[in-house]
Amino acid sequence: MNTLAFIIDDSAVNIAIARLLLQRLGWTVETFASAPPMLERLEQVAPRLMLLDISMPDMGGDEACRRIRSNPAWNGVRIVAYTAHALEDERQHYLACGFDDILTKPITLASLSAVAGNAADSQPTQA
Repeated sequence: MNTLAFIIDDSAVNIAIARLLLQRLGWTVETFASAPPMLERLEQVAPRLMLLDISMPDMGGDEACRRIRSNPAWNGVRIVAYTAHALEDERQHYLACGFDDILTKPITLASLSAVAGNAADSQPTQA
């Protein structure tokens, strides 16, 4: 079973927290400080889950999500917006961009589990 998760965030602290929590849930984690290297890695391997930061200097998460969704080979990747932006109109925008869910920072094990589930599970837990 694919237990690979990508974390894409320009904050080392946010990456470290998400990595630790995902690993506690049984995920294998690869991290990226920006979207372009992650898109290059997608050419080689597709994760089952991706936590994709919205606000990054080189390419925003919404643009990266659109690019991923435009490639049918990556349709099975669950993409979660990983963001501090949580207003309702922002949430609707992220979903319209192709995100499957939104995880609002700061995260907890419970909030991450609700959108990602345990790596051994086929579905995220239902809140």
